[in-house]
Amino acid sequence: MKDTEKKPKRLHSDIVRDSINTFGTNVIGSLLSIISAFFVLGVLDPAVKGQYNQVQLVGNGLFTLFGFSINAAMIYFVSRYKIKNTKKAIAKLTVAMSALILAAGAVAVLFMKEIFFSGSTAFYCWAAVVYGLFSFLMNVCLAILRGENKFKMFNTINLLQKVLLTAFMFSMLVWPSAMLLVTSMIGIQVLMILFAMYGIKRWNGKEPDPAPEDDHSVQTGAMFRYSLKSHVSNVMTYINSYLGSYIVNAVYSLSTFGIYNAAVTMMQQVWLPDAVSQVIMSRIAAMHEKDDKVRLTLMSCKVVTYITIVCAVLLVLVAQVFVPIVFPKYVEAIAPLRYLIIGSIFICYAKVLANSIAAYGKPELNILPTIIGIIVNLSLSFVLIPPMGVNGIALATSASLTAQGFTSMVIFCLFTHTPFYRLLIPNGEEIRSVKQIFKK
Repeated sequence: MKDTEKKPKRLHSDIVRDSINTFGTNVIGSLLSIISAFFVLGVLDPAVKGQYNQVQLVGNGLFTLFGFSINAAMIYFVSRYKIKNTKKAIAKLTVAMSALILAAGAVAVLFMKEIFFSGSTAFYCWAAVVYGLFSFLMNVCLAILRGENKFKMFNTINLLQKVLLTAFMFSMLVWPSAMLLVTSMIGIQVLMILFAMYGIKRWNGKEPDPAPEDDHSVQTGAMFRYSLKSHVSNVMTYINSYLGSYIVNAVYSLSTFGIYNAAVTMMQQVWLPDAVSQVIMSRIAAMHEKDDKVRLTLMSCKVVTYITIVCAVLLVLVAQVFVPIVFPKYVEAIAPLRYLIIGSIFICYAKVLANSIAAYGKPELNILPTIIGIIVNLSLSFVLIPPMGVNGIALATSASLTAQGFTSMVIFCLFTHTPFYRLLIPNGEEIRSVKQIFKK
């Protein structure tokens, strides 16, 4: 009996530790971004920033669309079946998806340049393809680390990447060049991939074994089928989150795109509680008791939402006061930020609940919220862009993120037979758990 009592406490302690460490890493990364922005955005021309952001946007699009969400499948299968039973399937799928990303990127550059690379030279077009490939490879490595619960290494890599990017951002004070930013970003990715591969191979103790019923080799087809079920919702979530950015990139100038992207970047800084959703997926996938899964998800949702609301209010107030003074070139980003911030709160529910549902082995349930989000986004974009311009795009995006978050809540409650109010109001057990965390 003593052993069975210690295991839940140990698991709870590990989740708290990894969540706090990941949250702290995200906070430090955001502070580094704010510090670099404080010194750099004042001198960096919006067109230069827009060129850099365009490479990121298109590269991430290639990785998201043609990576087939293999990283989501890897987290689930590695956490449950362990790396020894999944390495062959991971290797085969990584090679296949890498080739597909390169092929799709070449088609985009050669035949659809005016759509995706408005105002860009050949260097930036091909740089976006390379960035998309390395983004995929890095996410594969990070997914394996998450599946192995190696969050110390996972956080170290994310923080080191932020530190190096910040260092190169400061070089903009001397040489404000988009080419320098893009090449340094890709070079840092290569270094982080090598570092992550070292972390995957390294163990401080005995490598954990899967449960007896899960101790068998995972077939490539099984992993790919899971990824396909995840892929539909992941692609739609990406489209819903960044549809506004693609519209601005296609319709407006690179300067306007740089300003709008500044608003999006500021909004994403309140997604610091992503740390919790990143940590719980591998833990929930390894759990066998449904009540434990639901309990962990409910508490995570409320903690994430409460923190996000506080951060969102503070962000808008700080931006309102300091952006006109410190970043006068980006003062037009304040208006779209006000619209985007509401959606950034409700999408947190979708982030946590989507990870939880995927960890149940039912990623297909995440499709409906994303479909509803995209329908709201497209419908409102057509209505709001003519009278409101960029602000209309921001409002449509915010409304769609809100719709996606609310629908995720409804689906989770129906799937787990959980009363809706439990996603909003903490009970006595959860309050005691949080108090215990702060005491520790």
